[in-house]
Amino acid sequence: MKYRTFQLLRKTLFPVALAGTLALATAGCMGPTMGPVVSDAGWNTSYEDALSPHTQLALGVMQALKDDPDTVPSGSRPEIARHWQKLANLIESKALPADINRARLEVEHALGDNLVTKIKAEQTTRGDLMGFMMSSGVRIPKGGMASLNPDHVAATKAVEALNK
Repeated sequence: MKYRTFQLLRKTLFPVALAGTLALATAGCMGPTMGPVVSDAGWNTSYEDALSPHTQLALGVMQALKDDPDTVPSGSRPEIARHWQKLANLIESKALPADINRARLEVEHALGDNLVTKIKAEQTTRGDLMGFMMSSGVRIPKGGMASLNPDHVAATKAVEALNK
């Protein structure tokens, strides 16, 4: 009797456990496509769940605008937004990391050393990025989560925040 019960459980539970494992693995593969963490002098990308420098910068700028809008003077915002738009376009077109870094350095220069130094110290993570995306109402594109480029989303949201 015990052997029959064991056989029945094995035949029932094994397929369920296998299906559950496959579902979890598939869900993990279907998440948003994170850009490569592009290391660059002055930016720490070696901590766990580190974001690329340009995405760390985007989240930091948006947080600064939310917490203390005077951190980014309103008179310089249109110029900074133009630099961010260039960066967003390069990210979207999957430009070379060197081109993305060069555009980000233009943004950093326009923002000023004090704010950039503060943002570098924050060490934002993928969890911070996902929290931001959820709180800002980012919509899932037609291609699903796998076609979402959070690095591009962060850059375009920085442009929007600067243009408010």
